Amino acid sequence: MRAALDHLRRAGWADRQIGIVGFCMGGRTTFLVAGHEALGAGVGFYGGGIVTGRTEGMPALLDLVPDLRTPWLGLFGDADPSIPVEDVERVRDALNSGADVDTSIVRYPEADHGFHCDARDAYHEASATDAWQHTLEWLDAHLAPVD
Repeated sequence: MRAALDHLRRAGWADRQIGIVGFCMGGRTTFLVAGHEALGAGVGFYGGGIVTGRTEGMPALLDLVPDLRTPWLGLFGDADPSIPVEDVERVRDALNSGADVDTSIVRYPEADHGFHCDARDAYHEASATDAWQHTLEWLDAHLAPVD
């Protein structure tokens, strides 16, 4: 991420004009970046390991909430066995009580992990369509305009 951000900055993009969108591990990465960079917007699709770390090298990220500097949208499926609804609600509660930037969580009752990938059995068209619309609206609302 550091190399990508450095490249965009050298190309003349201001931080508030840069957005980050990630899926699965990339969704987790958007949360991690939001805790360290003041970008325009971040969107994480079913990013796991925010509440409960996955490995020693991938610790929980919930402690980053007070440090979030990038507006962040999280999109999760309730039928995702790897990210329990209870964890998603813990993220929501932590964001609502401790984040100093705009945040939002959207849950999809019928969606599993990977619901946005149309090459997977878990693809859920209605949830994917709605989540993409939320993504575009989030980016539109938070990214600074290009000069």
